[in-house]
Amino acid sequence: MNIGTRKIVVDEAIAQLRLYAETNGAVLQYYDGLPGMTTVGGSDPNRVTLEDLGRTMVIGSDLRALDIPWLLEVEAEKEFAAIPVDARLEDAERGSALFEAAMALDEKFTGHRGFGHAKKSKLLHLKRPYLFPVTDSFIRMTYGSASAGSEFLSAVRDDLVNPANVRDFKLLQVRLIAEPATSAARLLGEVPTLRLLDILASLLGEAK
Repeated sequence: MNIGTRKIVVDEAIAQLRLYAETNGAVLQYYDGLPGMTTVGGSDPNRVTLEDLGRTMVIGSDLRALDIPWLLEVEAEKEFAAIPVDARLEDAERGSALFEAAMALDEKFTGHRGFGHAKKSKLLHLKRPYLFPVTDSFIRMTYGSASAGSEFLSAVRDDLVNPANVRDFKLLQVRLIAEPATSAARLLGEVPTLRLLDILASLLGEAK
């Protein structure tokens, strides 16, 4: 499969996802809400809560004390409400109403000093996990110049709708679901395809 500027075969992807799951159990439980994804969008999907901020810390958002009151006071209820919690990036073609709504929400959390793309993406992915990809320094390596903003959103969407990738991600999910009950990787069979892509993009960037 092709992810950003990198390639990985399904067998290697499975091996990498197994390793990720075995070493990031707290992230899967407290950030992703596994098993069951029972907290999609958070306890209040249309505003940022302290619970949300605590969950992002588990995945390494490294929020500063000054970030917290700012995030709690951002008036983005209208922008959140315009996007269903299960809205999918696959349906957000550039120029579509969903794409524009995503960028409007992104803009609401832009401009605060010290609150960059990585922190913002971890929060927005938590709130709308099927629409917003996570980004970090390793994912930026994988996606090169298209590593932030609308260009990043479009590049990740292109990878999600690539027919060869669609086939391979379906195969990945089937194999993850078939993992033994004792395997942490089995939990990853529940996450959005977008989250699998994020994890693999980060691992591919780290491996450079």
